[in-house]
Amino acid sequence: MISIQPFLFQERIPSIKITNGIIDLIVSTAFGPRILFFGFCGGPNEFFLKQDDLEQYAPDDTFRIYGGHRLWTAPENLQTTYFPENQPLEWEQIEDTLHIRSNAKAGNLVEKGITIRMQPDAPVLELTHSVRNCNAWELRYAPWALSVMVSGGLAVLPLPARGQHDGNLLPNGSLVFWAYTNFADPRWRYGFEYLRIQQDPLICEPLKVGLAAESGWLGYANHGHFFAKQSSIIPGANYPDRGTPLQIYLDADILELETMGPLQHVPADAALDHTETWVLLDQVDVPQNDADINTKILPLLQKYLKF
Repeated sequence: MISIQPFLFQERIPSIKITNGIIDLIVSTAFGPRILFFGFCGGPNEFFLKQDDLEQYAPDDTFRIYGGHRLWTAPENLQTTYFPENQPLEWEQIEDTLHIRSNAKAGNLVEKGITIRMQPDAPVLELTHSVRNCNAWELRYAPWALSVMVSGGLAVLPLPARGQHDGNLLPNGSLVFWAYTNFADPRWRYGFEYLRIQQDPLICEPLKVGLAAESGWLGYANHGHFFAKQSSIIPGANYPDRGTPLQIYLDADILELETMGPLQHVPADAALDHTETWVLLDQVDVPQNDADINTKILPLLQKYLKF
């Protein structure tokens, strides 16, 4: 049974709490959209939160990152990406579904919303992100969903389908890097079928990588849990950042699991949707190699995700 109730997060931030008795999700109605908590009932938060921002939030024009799960637009741009999102949100409950959306206001180019549907008897939910063009002219953007994971875990990124040298004459995927991406960084864990990246609170340098592939999922192992999210990838679509719908960013504090929709021209008052399915697994050890992922994690994910 699904429960959706108003809730004061940290006893001061107006929010909505959704639970099915297995997992909890808490989304702010004071600012955002931001999902502030996701985890097993009575368990730790899988997401990182920037506590200073939470304590100082106010309906002003100061940019605050807040942490948690957020919705941005790509490509990243200093003028549009970092628009302050400090205003209260509108929300509506229809049966077991929660709709939240930002209020269009002067200076904001887009209206952002997330529709949240939690399965009643499994650690699974679906989020449909929507970004509406609030201008009288066309905009070009892609929806960009970022989950900011708490430190200390290991990210897993499936590589494109593997094969033998014979018969595979053309490339079938690509890794994209940023100016600060260091391939000598000790946080990389290379495999044949998966790329793993270790978040390390002792390494301050940022690291980012994007992947052009068709798998559509990526995950994070931490404190005995495995969080995975999946989005549909459209073959041949124009994705931002040199065609990479899956991306990972990390520094000393966080690791971000990022998915994107295709980059499109959006007419006035039209919207782009981008859907993710989330799964949270319990009693999962940190995978040490490809075999661990294939034998201990993938069979569990296949119960809930589409492969």
